[in-house]
Amino acid sequence: MRSAPIPYFDRRPIALASRSERGFVLIAAMIILLMLTLMSIGMFRSLGLEELITGNTREKEHAFYAAQSAMQYAEEQLLASSGGQGTPCAIPTTLGANAFQICSNSLSAEVFATTPWNTGSPSSFGAPYAPAQQIAVSATGGEAAAQVSTAGALVSTYYAAPQYAVAYLGPDPAGNATLYQVTTLGYGGNANALAVLQSVYSIKSGTRCVSKPC
Repeated sequence: MRSAPIPYFDRRPIALASRSERGFVLIAAMIILLMLTLMSIGMFRSLGLEELITGNTREKEHAFYAAQSAMQYAEEQLLASSGGQGTPCAIPTTLGANAFQICSNSLSAEVFATTPWNTGSPSSFGAPYAPAQQIAVSATGGEAAAQVSTAGALVSTYYAAPQYAVAYLGPDPAGNATLYQVTTLGYGGNANALAVLQSVYSIKSGTRCVSKPC
């Protein structure tokens, strides 16, 4: 009598878990790749924005230093002239470079409406300032990047020459000094880089005792 064959069972594990793990790794890798891509795009955008901010700050500093230089010159000329009430000035002015004049009329609201910082054009509201150390001004009035010369003669290129205007304000409340308003305008390398400075300068008058008895 023959015995029935014993059935054979394969006890090797089925690799279902392995396949599911490989699918999870693929999804995780795609998510990480997407995150890295978004981070890279954000970094490139921030770098471009930082470059724009740096360029704008540099041009604004050029405009500020140009206006400050014109203000120092105007205050020095005002002190050397011993003041006075001045004469009426037309706006825009036709004064030549470094020409000093005290205006008996201050810059009114109507005048401010036609000034370069409101119109965007380099029209003259005061005398242009040409410093002893030469600067180059764009001949066409267009945008020009700042340049540094190795020869030392050319310092920078500006959109237009800085300007200054001096206006008589009258005596101070105590009556011991005369007040003047100094307004200056400076450009950077383009028309949008513009700085306007204004100061009130006082000149005292009178005698001083230099020996005793007084």
